[in-house]
Amino acid sequence: METFNIYNPVKIHFGAGVIGEAGKIAKKYSDNALIVTGRNSMQKSGTLDRLVKILKNAGVNSIIFDGITPNPTTSEIDSAAGVAREKKVGLVIGLGGGSPLDSAKAVAVAAKGDIPVWNYLKTPAKEALPVITIVSTSGTGSEVNRYSVMTNPETGEKPGFGYECMYPKDAIIDPEIMLSMPAYVTATTGFDVFVHIFESFTGKARNAFSSAYCMQTFYLLKDNLIRAYKEPDNVESRSNMALASALAGLAIDISGVGIMHAMEHPVSGNYPDIAHGAGLAVLAVESMKYNLNACKRDYTLMAHHLGIKRAGKSDDEYAMSLIEKTEEMLTALNLNIRLKDLGVKKDKLPKISGEAFTTMGFAIQNNPETIGEKEVLKILENSY
Repeated sequence: METFNIYNPVKIHFGAGVIGEAGKIAKKYSDNALIVTGRNSMQKSGTLDRLVKILKNAGVNSIIFDGITPNPTTSEIDSAAGVAREKKVGLVIGLGGGSPLDSAKAVAVAAKGDIPVWNYLKTPAKEALPVITIVSTSGTGSEVNRYSVMTNPETGEKPGFGYECMYPKDAIIDPEIMLSMPAYVTATTGFDVFVHIFESFTGKARNAFSSAYCMQTFYLLKDNLIRAYKEPDNVESRSNMALASALAGLAIDISGVGIMHAMEHPVSGNYPDIAHGAGLAVLAVESMKYNLNACKRDYTLMAHHLGIKRAGKSDDEYAMSLIEKTEEMLTALNLNIRLKDLGVKKDKLPKISGEAFTTMGFAIQNNPETIGEKEVLKILENSY
């Protein structure tokens, strides 16, 4: 019998309009909050102004740091942490997609310490300011887990890290906020959900709890990922994708990710304009082919939960149908692209391959099939 430990202390507030509770929730922790967000989307949608008003009505002062880019850098996080210390905030609120949410958790750690945030890759963090996440996309799962990803702008390295003190205290998941998501963001973040549950379900660290989250998420993706992309005003599909994102985030908090993430992090680390989900889309099919022999039974289970008909197929054929379904999904989302289409230079592939091991070693170790740098480079070349 396997032995494992499960811990996730995040209180989830889910439903249309729950952003209205943000003031009451924030007031429990502090009357002086730093809002960490990106440069455009939350301003254009009016969500940032709305949040500031909600907080003000609850007696919570807001300080805004809106310098977070799609692939957050250590300098951005250190700058925000400096503001948090200077203004003596008692709470960090991450508002937006995965990048602001990841950054908020890192800021909360760095604001309590006196070292650059990059140092926390080797120096365990024991305390952090309380964090509330308010998510605007359906993809990263960062709203409900401890993990943060950051890029070193000098080297292009893009590792992930997460300590127990980095769990958000509360996650506010309001599907109405997500109605403003552009089609491309809907596609890339939605495909990120698929990769999260694929790698969580097949990874070596999986257990019964993470697998249960994955199975429910497959059911939700089956009917809602493409629909949310094609029908952006469909509140039901947006809600189901928001739920799928949270469930997938809980799954990877338990059992981690694999080679798709291990390769994608250095891709977008070296090319910061590449969206994380787009990088995953490029690498998915070749990665799935590489892992096929190690987890055929898992592939057949995933195929079933995605609604693929068996119709007399052999185990091998049914397992392959999952890869074929993934290709169909990518085509429907207009993400059936190559690394060269994203602007990646071929002579960068060896560097990217090496960084998959130096910055994302835990994901390499968690992959179901043993893999070395030579094999990773081959996957990258086949995806080019």
